[in-house]
Amino acid sequence: MAGTMTQKKKMTGSKISRKSAARLAAVQAVYQMRANGQKAADVIGEYKIHRLGKPVDGYDMVSPDDDLFAGIVSGVEERSDALKEVIDASLSARNDAKTSHRLETLEQLLGSILLCGSFELLAHKEIDAPIVIADYLEVTHSFYEGGEPKLINGVLDRVKTSFRGS
Repeated sequence: MAGTMTQKKKMTGSKISRKSAARLAAVQAVYQMRANGQKAADVIGEYKIHRLGKPVDGYDMVSPDDDLFAGIVSGVEERSDALKEVIDASLSARNDAKTSHRLETLEQLLGSILLCGSFELLAHKEIDAPIVIADYLEVTHSFYEGGEPKLINGVLDRVKTSFRGS
């Protein structure tokens, strides 16, 4: 019995790792929505059937928190106008910006990270902002080695202030 419980725990992961996995999967799903013009419901369904918790390149992956994943992806779609507005304002407020950026001018992946992180800062006020921002920085570090994590950190910090105050 104990072996079964340990085995199940390894397959599903801790609560924290499941939330982190959900955030990574949500960024990938939002990227797919933006790149292919797909609706959230279609992408969520595809991910639940074909991707979430499935092995990748022969490696078992942590099973994401399904509710968090679906909530982020559908929330980004539902609140996209408000999210884009605050992200654009946060991008233009950057002190170190040499050029003016808008969400539409960023790489699709960077935009997807900002949309997901901003949605969580808006909708999940019960979660400490540093936890949300740190998870999206981890996602960013998974894909980028340059200055992109600094951009994500600065913009999400300004978004946090817009949605939650200082």
